[in-house]
Amino acid sequence: MSQNTQPMVYICADPDDSGESLYTIIKVVLQLGGIPVHLNFTPNSGDYDWPLASKTIDKSDLFILLVGDSYGAISPTSESYIHREAVYAKSKNKNIIALLKNAELKEMPSQDVQRLRALHRLTMSGTFKYWNHKEDLLLICRQVLRDLLKPQISSDKTKLTSDRDVHIPLHEAIADTLFDMQSYEMRFTGKVFAHGNCQEIPRTISLTWDMAFLNIGVMMTAPVSEDRMRSALESFIEDQYRDDFMNEVPDSHALSNVRCNDMEFQRLKAFLKGAGVIENVATESSGLRSYWQLTQVGENRLQKLLIPN
Repeated sequence: MSQNTQPMVYICADPDDSGESLYTIIKVVLQLGGIPVHLNFTPNSGDYDWPLASKTIDKSDLFILLVGDSYGAISPTSESYIHREAVYAKSKNKNIIALLKNAELKEMPSQDVQRLRALHRLTMSGTFKYWNHKEDLLLICRQVLRDLLKPQISSDKTKLTSDRDVHIPLHEAIADTLFDMQSYEMRFTGKVFAHGNCQEIPRTISLTWDMAFLNIGVMMTAPVSEDRMRSALESFIEDQYRDDFMNEVPDSHALSNVRCNDMEFQRLKAFLKGAGVIENVATESSGLRSYWQLTQVGENRLQKLLIPN
């Protein structure tokens, strides 16, 4: 994507389903220097111009799929218009960003539920985010599109690659600095069993940033709760540092219920959020549970860890 031209962003959405959410997407794209294109088609608009739609998708630099509370209006091919456009964009290897609403499936006919799930599955091999309210959508759009539409962001904290004059986005520069740190100490407790007795043993574990992020990040290509994030880290500690706990108790034979110190887990999460590798994508209406997901920077970092050069 050239830094000297404004990227064209095709927004695939059913106007009757997306409503004011569509305005949110268009506004963010314009604010970030992109040119939003949306056909605004509904069955009442007249004949659907597929050649025009496909030609416009071909010319676009980025394809955004916005899905609201329904599957969308059904085309003569028995799939929704937005589903057809998304399939075409994927066949053309377009950079697809899917913004999927947490719809109330129980209120939908079973056939529509199956269709909507099929549309969701189509996007899960790329970048997809779940949202609940327009406030969530606004935050998610800014975070996801910021790096894609403004790769030339610069500041005093950015750095240049050694072999070409290309700016690294600010969040990625911060992430590199964070992950270059030697280790991060976290406190855990675990129940150690010996001779029928149980003792709760505290241990301070020094984790590298890569190791802490890897064990949490592998499950965060889709939204996960903080409880699942914490559980993944605790399971890793229980498996890899078993001897550190058990050596504290003579003749110990088992370890269970390893728990992470809550304050330090929240600090770890805050560091990762500040580095731009994870983001809050949804909160339950009760406010008791938040859901987190990798950002584009986080997905890039995870790929480097999983497939090292």
